[in-house]
Amino acid sequence: MAAPLHLHHDDRTVRTHRLEPGTIAAPQRLAPVRETPLPTTAAHPPLFAVLGAHGGAATSTLARWWAPAADTGLEWPASPATTQHVIVTARLCIPGLTAAAERLREWHAGLAPDGVQVIGLVLSAARPGRVPALVRRYRGVVAELVEHVYEIGWHDELITCELSELAQYAPYDPAPPRRSRLREAVPADVHRAGTQIITHLAATHSIAAQPDSETSP
Repeated sequence: MAAPLHLHHDDRTVRTHRLEPGTIAAPQRLAPVRETPLPTTAAHPPLFAVLGAHGGAATSTLARWWAPAADTGLEWPASPATTQHVIVTARLCIPGLTAAAERLREWHAGLAPDGVQVIGLVLSAARPGRVPALVRRYRGVVAELVEHVYEIGWHDELITCELSELAQYAPYDPAPPRRSRLREAVPADVHRAGTQIITHLAATHSIAAQPDSETSP
């Protein structure tokens, strides 16, 4: 079994693309706050939390696909007992982008719980096919509020899969085979985004692979 990843919290290594609070207009409505620790659904505590900017933002699906992630729903993770590194997720449509901008502005304005660090934005397709020009232009505006933006396409097979049936991505997994089913491997864009998120965390937050006493000989 591969060695697990551990996230060493060291404020000296944290580098985030955060604006001065006084330069950002705060949203009218703030996101709720989760005071309890995030769930540990795998063998090890999560490395990052997936926060939905709005309902239906695919937090459960993404947190299932990425084994090192936890689903924090619509709530900021306030407990320092588990990770406060956050990926904001939204649908790639005008309402979704507007909601994402509100959450990002909330964080930049210093209104998210102490310790929260937004490390990226995931935009999931709202429908199959081409993204309208208006949505693409607004995406560019919202992207200015976050250092890393990841896009997940439309996957028809999700309609027929239970969440528990979906394959999972673990750090350093090889790229999935082409045209593999969702029960067999994560989609290529999910794998690519997961790899980039883990690479970013490793570079800026001191992730290290360490032996696991339970699985090592």
